[in-house]
Amino acid sequence: MSPPLITGLHINAVALGDSCRICAIWRVSRPAGPRPACEPVFALLLPRRGTEQDWAAETALRALGEQRLGDGPVCVDLATTVDGIAVDTLRPGLCEPGLLEASRAALGDGHQEWAELARGDPSAFHAAASDGYVLLRHAAVVTECDPAGPGSRVPVVHAREHRVLRAYGAALLAHAGAGS
Repeated sequence: MSPPLITGLHINAVALGDSCRICAIWRVSRPAGPRPACEPVFALLLPRRGTEQDWAAETALRALGEQRLGDGPVCVDLATTVDGIAVDTLRPGLCEPGLLEASRAALGDGHQEWAELARGDPSAFHAAASDGYVLLRHAAVVTECDPAGPGSRVPVVHAREHRVLRAYGAALLAHAGAGS
């Protein structure tokens, strides 16, 4: 029986001084309980603009300003609660490789590239940090559940949103069916 999933948002960002770049916003699902950092069972890359994304970005930026983790890459997990979106965890460092690669494929650049730009060319980072990202292709990362082991991560990246959403939805339904 599969454990129930908790859904939230996972944000990749890079901070440098007073500038902060939101690199990617993911809708994520994971089993309840302790979990490895940045390893959701299911993740769907969201467009940068939208009511939920704007609220998530503002919440993450506010938390980063309050926590003052310093310059560099950071991941912010937001939990969806009855009171709205709340910060669950803040973690300095780059995101896990599966999400990094899917971001790069869908956006053209991602968390790692923005961290390198901040280190290598701070003035270029400051000039471009506030620009919103643009989806070149849609992306999801799903974990193929294997009863014998932890399963493998599969990125789904395609120019057409409906193909990614179908694959993502089928994976969620397969997980739900395994739990019944």
